[in-house]
Amino acid sequence: MSHNNSSVIKNLRHHFLVATDRLNDTPFNQAVIYVCQHDGREGAMGVRVNAPTEDINFNDVAHGMGIEDLLIAGYNRQPTLLNGGPVDTNKGIIIHTPDYRLKNSIDIGPGVTLSATGGIVKDIARGMGPKKMNFCLGYAGWTVGQLENEIIENDWLVLPADESILFKTAHKNRYSACTAALGLNALNFGSANQPIGLA
Repeated sequence: MSHNNSSVIKNLRHHFLVATDRLNDTPFNQAVIYVCQHDGREGAMGVRVNAPTEDINFNDVAHGMGIEDLLIAGYNRQPTLLNGGPVDTNKGIIIHTPDYRLKNSIDIGPGVTLSATGGIVKDIARGMGPKKMNFCLGYAGWTVGQLENEIIENDWLVLPADESILFKTAHKNRYSACTAALGLNALNFGSANQPIGLA
């Protein structure tokens, strides 16, 4: 591969990666990844935001942390847990609205903050967490240059992150919302032969 990746792909922090049909037979089938970090020194990191877990819920997390006594009885706003990616699947990474923050919370983009400590989990249990959130278990990681090559190979399409999709669109509809934003659909977007959205 002789492409000069740095001239093709800019910093993708606060962007969505949308899986093409090249990933249909992988764990990233129809994945939407929110990119939290991307640079030429440490590679890239992101979380999948459209794959709810099937075998664990927030109560399980609270019990695992020994904070079940903080749970509000009958509280119906506990977050859906998402399969954030295959790395550190016991690690919670919460992508949320900036109405809530801790001392070590990180602003990823306009209207989007990341927190990844036990403090936010405790506050969620108390009903004092962010108004909107994506509670991800695990993350996806790429070494330096790896994500750039995957994009050049058309594994992923790219578009700027949309807070409406991230916080207001149902998980099951986020993939179609992203492909629609790209002017494509699930039946034809895999035929694209160059990266899209890399303005």
